[in-house]
Amino acid sequence: MTAALEPTIDDYLDTEADAPSKREFAGGEIIAMAGAEPEHNVVRESLSAQVWASLRGRPCRSFSADQRVNVGETEAYFYPDVVIVCDPPRFVGPRPRSLQNPSAWFEVLSPSTESWDRGGKFAHARRCASLRIYALIDPVDRRVEWYTRGEGGRWAYQSVEREGSVTFEGLDVTLDVATLFATLEGLDAAP
Repeated sequence: MTAALEPTIDDYLDTEADAPSKREFAGGEIIAMAGAEPEHNVVRESLSAQVWASLRGRPCRSFSADQRVNVGETEAYFYPDVVIVCDPPRFVGPRPRSLQNPSAWFEVLSPSTESWDRGGKFAHARRCASLRIYALIDPVDRRVEWYTRGEGGRWAYQSVEREGSVTFEGLDVTLDVATLFATLEGLDAAP
């Protein structure tokens, strides 16, 4: 019996443009992305709208869930829910091109991906030299958590629940937490 070979980056990139759904690549594995629940989708849209409004007329720009990010340092590819780039964006092919220099990375948590977003994905993301903010948006607990890269590359943790606002240093982005989660009203969380 022959052992199955792990997929390579080339295998991933050669097939990603024609794949029926988005897939990420990390640690020698192609990771299929499942569809999201309505709660995830409405919070992501609210997040995207607030980020876009904060950045309008400023040098930073945002991309939503279809912008792939390449973490060159770990040879991984991801689709953050929202990503911000403040320096001139650097893209790498093949198509769809991948952003290589994110400044901020936002993930809306889902029960099925929460541990990966908090652990493995953050381990990859923080290897991006350009990354200053890694934020987690929790629709269940209605909490915004974020890590900020400080002096010496150390990451500092902060969080806000349900109310108030969050201003991300150096990005000129402010999120109104109550507005972010107001989109959840009227959605039935039961299957």
